[in-house]
Amino acid sequence: MISPELKHQLIDLANKYETPEFLKKDPSQFMHRFKDPIQQEIIAFLAANMAFGQRGQILSHVQLILDAMDAEPSVWVQDEGYRKFFTKGDSSFYRMYTHTDFILFFDTIKNILRNHSSLGEYFKNLYLKTAPIQSEKLHLSQLICTCFPRECGLIPHSDTTAAKKVNMFLRWMVRNNSPVDLGLWTSWYDKKNLLMPLDTHVMQQSTNLGILSPSSSGKPKSATMKTCMELTQIMGTVFPGDPVRADYALFGLGVDNSQSN
Repeated sequence: MISPELKHQLIDLANKYETPEFLKKDPSQFMHRFKDPIQQEIIAFLAANMAFGQRGQILSHVQLILDAMDAEPSVWVQDEGYRKFFTKGDSSFYRMYTHTDFILFFDTIKNILRNHSSLGEYFKNLYLKTAPIQSEKLHLSQLICTCFPRECGLIPHSDTTAAKKVNMFLRWMVRNNSPVDLGLWTSWYDKKNLLMPLDTHVMQQSTNLGILSPSSSGKPKSATMKTCMELTQIMGTVFPGDPVRADYALFGLGVDNSQSN
């Protein structure tokens, strides 16, 4: 149960951090460099799925890929420009993600774009076809993950995973009226069905604030789908109809606290 005091604190924190200033140090900045939704979706999906580790390293490695593009992202992908860039097989490009992982990632996007006008169109059709009746009960992040081969390390495939990176991407695509999130998919997916991206900062602050109980060791719980759904449900009582707005509050607070320590 969230106390009135904590509820007001979370709302104030979300107001503090969900601003244009947030973009300056966040991988969401890259999608704002494009005006065409087709390009925005591709770059957002790339940046979100590389969002692991130190933010400075994430930004620099996404930028390396953008620098290699000699055409719009959709054209670069369909022309297989990525194969000229990712040439080192199973050696690392960024952390545990290999050149092969990125080729599998972009191969899948290329195949999607071959028969569909955009990633959004493809995921929309797949989502509505898969769950025309119980669509609100189906987690879109899980469905998106099934579109990629298990050999692609950028995409999680465990049934129990919290799929933090894909859920963050969906926050960008679905939430509207935001200086950060684009709201491109608002017409077909309701933001009330989004799931919290379980970043390390989010898990730590949720535990520190008593929103989530700690594990038996006293540390934050593991970032599982069960924990993700638990936190999302609780945050829905703070931000009715828009639970993942809490991501700004908890993540922003976590970043500030880590910088002050």
